[in-house]
Amino acid sequence: MKTIVVAVLMVCSWERFSDAGKIAANGRPFNPKDFTAATWLFPIGTKLHVVDNHNHFFVNVTVTDRPARRFPNRIDLSATAFEELNGLAKGVCDVTVTPIQK
Repeated sequence: MKTIVVAVLMVCSWERFSDAGKIAANGRPFNPKDFTAATWLFPIGTKLHVVDNHNHFFVNVTVTDRPARRFPNRIDLSATAFEELNGLAKGVCDVTVTPIQK
């Protein structure tokens, strides 16, 4: 069976440092220094390649949580992942998200 890889355009933001230690959907405490993401679009444990559509910087993250609101085209990165992608000052950016094949 052939696997189809889909790239999805999404709005990206970052999870607050104040959420550190809260239990994520994967059952582990959230660490803003890890390269993780919260989204409803991909299953927990999925590894994602996230590219900023403006500057073309990218990060690889693992889905560990679900955002508070159910926006299908939204992804929240950990603070460290978002900072490497775009810097924390901007707050949001448009990204292309692709699941990483095993």
